[in-house]
Amino acid sequence: MKAKEIMKAEHLQVCSDETDCRHIAQLMADNNVGAIPICDAAGKLEGIITDRDIVCRIVGPGKSYETPAKDIMSGDLHTCSPDASLKDVEATMRKFQIRRLPVVDADLRLLGVIALADLVAALHGKKEHELITVLEAVAMPQ
Repeated sequence: MKAKEIMKAEHLQVCSDETDCRHIAQLMADNNVGAIPICDAAGKLEGIITDRDIVCRIVGPGKSYETPAKDIMSGDLHTCSPDASLKDVEATMRKFQIRRLPVVDADLRLLGVIALADLVAALHGKKEHELITVLEAVAMPQ
């Protein structure tokens, strides 16, 4: 199985590097996601902002919620190609301790995102997927 077979591509929320953090946080809340990819006008992936980035880089230090994405996004990205094997996806997520892996084409245009729960469901089946879903639900703020 390949990355393109399990990535989420529909209804993917993205923002530009000028989008303010309040808007990004609202998108996360409205869509029940923990990360928003940051792309340029051509769809090229430039960075990603997680809920943790907002807490640690905006809320904690007391910065303005109008701070643009480019000031807090993680730009040193780990990605995979749509043809990457799930074993390679898993190895990348383990090595860099990340829960979401953007899938990009050769020009770094965002095609989709693989969440840890998607990977677990594909590799290990329903029982483990349910466990990850419970763990993520416990870890997510209400």
